Amino acid sequence: MILLSVYFLVPTIGHFENVRTLAQEKETPLPFYVYLFPPDEIKLGLDLQGGIYVELEVQVEEALKNKADLLSSDLERLLKKEPFAPEKIERNPDNSEILITPKEGQSHEEISHWIRKNYNETLIEAGGQNGEKRLVYHLTKSFEDQTRNYAVQQALETIRNRIDRYGVSEPTIVRLGGNKISVELPGMTDPDRALNLIKKSGKLEFKLVDESVADDTVRGWVAETRNESNLTEDYSEQSIAKINEKLKERLPVESEILFEIQRDPLTKKIVGGTPYLLKRKAEVTGEMLKNAQVNINNNEPYVSLSFNSIGTRLFADLTKNHVGKRLAILLDDNVASAPVIREPILSGEAQITLGLGDYQTLLREADDLTLVLREGALPAKLKELTKTVVGASLGKDTIQRGMKVMLMASLVVIIFMITYYKLSGLLADIALILNILFVLAALAIFQATLTMPGIAGLVLTIGMAVDANILIFERMREELRHGHSGRSAIEAGYHNATRAILDSNITTFLAGIVLYQFGTGPIRGFAVTLMIGIVSTLVTALWVTRVLQDGILYGLKKESISV
Repeated sequence: MILLSVYFLVPTIGHFENVRTLAQEKETPLPFYVYLFPPDEIKLGLDLQGGIYVELEVQVEEALKNKADLLSSDLERLLKKEPFAPEKIERNPDNSEILITPKEGQSHEEISHWIRKNYNETLIEAGGQNGEKRLVYHLTKSFEDQTRNYAVQQALETIRNRIDRYGVSEPTIVRLGGNKISVELPGMTDPDRALNLIKKSGKLEFKLVDESVADDTVRGWVAETRNESNLTEDYSEQSIAKINEKLKERLPVESEILFEIQRDPLTKKIVGGTPYLLKRKAEVTGEMLKNAQVNINNNEPYVSLSFNSIGTRLFADLTKNHVGKRLAILLDDNVASAPVIREPILSGEAQITLGLGDYQTLLREADDLTLVLREGALPAKLKELTKTVVGASLGKDTIQRGMKVMLMASLVVIIFMITYYKLSGLLADIALILNILFVLAALAIFQATLTMPGIAGLVLTIGMAVDANILIFERMREELRHGHSGRSAIEAGYHNATRAILDSNITTFLAGIVLYQFGTGPIRGFAVTLMIGIVSTLVTALWVTRVLQDGILYGLKKESISV
């Protein structure tokens, strides 16, 4: 058992992971001894090796709006073929309502009947709005719940795919309940880039520029609104929404203002933004992408896009019908560029340029963007609730401090046991060392994660192991005081103390199960270490020390025991 434990701990002690990394970097073969031992070291938690922990909230209301957009497009496409086709179908900009405006003099009964027949499980009629003949539809409760749940699940899978492609080893991505997701990325050296990759919506849209208002007029409206409303020169989602709200009366109903953001090529800080008046409706979206890849032209990386058959057809129709007009390419509601359509593009291919900057930075941006586009857009935006970043050096320092505390605790216990219980105390110390060895080996075998609370669990295990030995030794002393022989004292000591030791350890083990079931991250690490430690304590305290006591008593043919 001891040899087996050492066998599983050799990769951790020898830092085999570093050996593999070094061999990979130098493109040299691995040393032969690496193949003789198991491949895995003890897994270290976020607090011991550095990394990032973040909790995110999926904005499910946005997912409902997106779903209502898709439904309104479907209704528009299908009802267009019917003799009672309405004049207009749109989504209420403020919520997920779908508004249907019948033609002048047209009865809405036929439209209502058709929707009840074809969308009974999805839409429910809410009546007219403000006495108008406009029909208002809500999403049904069951469809809303299904959409919310699907949005969180889809966001979870999208994040997992992006992280896997990014190359982070052993990430932990968990749904916390409701619409919250936790992401733990141990060993992450560039947390800002990882977080940006996770939170990037990846929403790609192609929208026509509304040329009914001149660009200078739009810029004047925006500047005037900022001055009148004391809005700062920022381009956040909230700020843009306020500008659109203030200009609601001036803007065409089907249009909105969005910005092309300019950044400093070196610092990447925002230095300005150009407003565009765009049609709200996206003509082509990222859902129609077939592939995205990085290409380089004149030493400038850019992202080339190719659409699937539906996207190719829609993109061809769009460019064919709007030659001479500007088409804006939007990423996460920011205008990437707005080129003029010179001629119909029938190949189903487009490209996104990345602006100014050094080659390596642009190449990294292009890599991240293609990864996001390939893995698909998030169903809704993510709101960052909490974020914890642990530096690699801090994690290393934490390990050293934790190990130092554990060694000091062990040393104090060892000295006390030898001083107070003499030879029996020495045997208990041997069992204690074996106890720690078995716990670490179990962590390596089961690939459990060792965290800072886990090290605290190890220290607690040392205390519980000593407590078990003290119970046994005090029982033995009691038997010796009553004049019993050493053999009888050992027998009675272990027999009488076993029940009390089992009771206390089983109770603590049950508490460990509860912590593991309902805890997250480091708490789970503590629970795992504690439960493994309890099992190991019972083995070493009740079996190992008993074997050693019997071995000395019978092997050396002694009549008395030192306790």
